[in-house]
Amino acid sequence: MIDTLPPLDTPLDAAAHLHVYPYVVSRPWVDAHDPEGDVSEPFSDDVFVTLVLDGPGGLRRLQSQDLHEASLTFEATFAQAASNLSRAWSARHFEFGIARLDDGTLIGGCRGNWMAPAGGLVLGNLYQSMVEHFQVPEFAAVAVNRTFLLAFPTDEKTLSSLALRQLVEEGASGAILPISRSWLRLDGDWPSAYHGEPAF
Repeated sequence: MIDTLPPLDTPLDAAAHLHVYPYVVSRPWVDAHDPEGDVSEPFSDDVFVTLVLDGPGGLRRLQSQDLHEASLTFEATFAQAASNLSRAWSARHFEFGIARLDDGTLIGGCRGNWMAPAGGLVLGNLYQSMVEHFQVPEFAAVAVNRTFLLAFPTDEKTLSSLALRQLVEEGASGAILPISRSWLRLDGDWPSAYHGEPAF
């Protein structure tokens, strides 16, 4: 099952620019709604970021035609969307932080609403806090579902955590729309496919 956001039904005017956000989606979503890749950018083969408008009628997906008619490029619109996302985080629409699982394993994550996965991948706040906490420069991340992104160090102890595996399983198979169980690499640059074989 994929996210079936309706397309934008009003012009993308200047007033709407403050309500455009990055939104994390799966490969099937891109195949269905943006096969040319005009309004999406890959993190990996399975996980992408696209653009949505948060309007009075809920979320609407942007299409190439919307940007063209507004004389906007994807890059300029994405920069505005990322700025809007940063503002939303400052207003506490979603949160990120470090958590201790039942078995004592420490992980990072973003949660709260549909902005959370993009917040963890597009903004540098989660990555920076994890570097400061774990004192390592690289992590794995999983955009588990529409409202939850997990990030964790890749040391043997963390990867052997049953509680971590259960958290991914529960998040990906619950009532909230899943995104992907594919691992992403967080290293301070644009997130990318995880290098190596995921442990689960």
